[in-house]
Amino acid sequence: MILLESIGAIKKHLDYMSHEIVEIKKLIVGLESDKQKSNRAWDDLMSVSDQISEKWTEVSAADEITSQREKTW
Repeated sequence: MILLESIGAIKKHLDYMSHEIVEIKKLIVGLESDKQKSNRAWDDLMSVSDQISEKWTEVSAADEITSQREKTW
Protein backbone atom coordinates (compact mmCIF):
# COMPACT_ATOMS: atom_id res chain seq x y z
CA MET A 1 0.00 0.00 0.00
CA ILE A 2 2.81 2.40 0.90
CA LEU A 3 4.58 1.44 -2.33
CA LEU A 4 1.53 2.42 -4.41
CA GLU A 5 1.29 5.75 -2.57
CA SER A 6 4.98 6.40 -3.24
CA ILE A 7 4.56 5.55 -6.90
CA GLY A 8 1.55 7.87 -7.06
CA ALA A 9 3.51 10.67 -5.41
CA ILE A 10 6.43 10.17 -7.79
CA LYS A 11 4.08 10.18 -10.79
CA LYS A 12 2.42 13.36 -9.57
CA HIS A 13 5.81 15.00 -9.06
CA LEU A 14 6.98 13.92 -12.54
CA ASP A 15 3.79 15.30 -14.10
CA TYR A 16 4.39 18.62 -12.35
CA MET A 17 8.02 18.72 -13.46
CA SER A 18 7.03 17.86 -17.04
CA HIS A 19 4.51 20.69 -17.05
CA GLU A 20 7.14 23.11 -15.73
CA ILE A 21 9.62 22.03 -18.42
CA VAL A 22 7.01 22.64 -21.13
CA GLU A 23 6.34 26.13 -19.74
CA ILE A 24 10.07 26.93 -19.63
CA LYS A 25 10.43 25.73 -23.21
CA LYS A 26 7.60 28.05 -24.28
CA LEU A 27 9.36 30.98 -22.61
CA ILE A 28 12.66 30.18 -24.31
CA VAL A 29 11.05 29.81 -27.73
CA GLY A 30 9.25 33.11 -27.17
CA LEU A 31 12.50 34.84 -26.28
CA GLU A 32 14.16 33.49 -29.42
CA SER A 33 11.35 34.70 -31.65
CA ASP A 34 11.33 38.11 -29.92
CA LYS A 35 15.05 38.44 -30.58
CA GLN A 36 14.52 37.53 -34.24
CA LYS A 37 11.71 40.08 -34.51
CA SER A 38 13.90 42.73 -32.92
CA ASN A 39 16.76 42.00 -35.28
CA ARG A 40 14.46 42.09 -38.29
CA ALA A 41 12.87 45.37 -37.16
CA TRP A 42 16.31 46.94 -36.67
CA ASP A 43 17.47 45.76 -40.11
CA ASP A 44 14.30 47.16 -41.69
CA LEU A 45 14.78 50.48 -39.89
CA MET A 46 18.37 50.75 -41.09
CA SER A 47 17.30 49.94 -44.66
CA VAL A 48 14.55 52.57 -44.63
CA SER A 49 16.90 55.05 -42.99
CA ASP A 50 19.36 54.66 -45.87
CA GLN A 51 16.56 55.15 -48.41
CA ILE A 52 15.33 58.30 -46.67
CA SER A 53 18.85 59.69 -46.42
CA GLU A 54 19.34 59.21 -50.16
CA LYS A 55 16.17 61.18 -50.92
CA TRP A 56 16.62 63.91 -48.30
CA THR A 57 17.45 67.13 -50.13
CA GLU A 58 15.99 69.78 -47.86
CA VAL A 59 17.41 71.22 -44.66
CA SER A 60 19.74 69.12 -42.53
CA ALA A 61 18.17 66.51 -40.30
CA ALA A 62 19.39 68.37 -37.20
CA ASP A 63 17.73 71.60 -38.38
CA GLU A 64 14.51 69.75 -39.18
CA ILE A 65 14.41 68.18 -35.72
CA THR A 66 15.14 71.52 -34.09
CA SER A 67 12.33 73.20 -36.01
CA GLN A 68 9.90 70.44 -35.02
CA ARG A 69 10.82 70.84 -31.36
CA GLU A 70 10.43 74.61 -31.32
CA LYS A 71 7.21 75.71 -29.71
CA THR A 72 5.36 78.20 -31.85
CA TRP A 73 2.35 78.70 -29.62
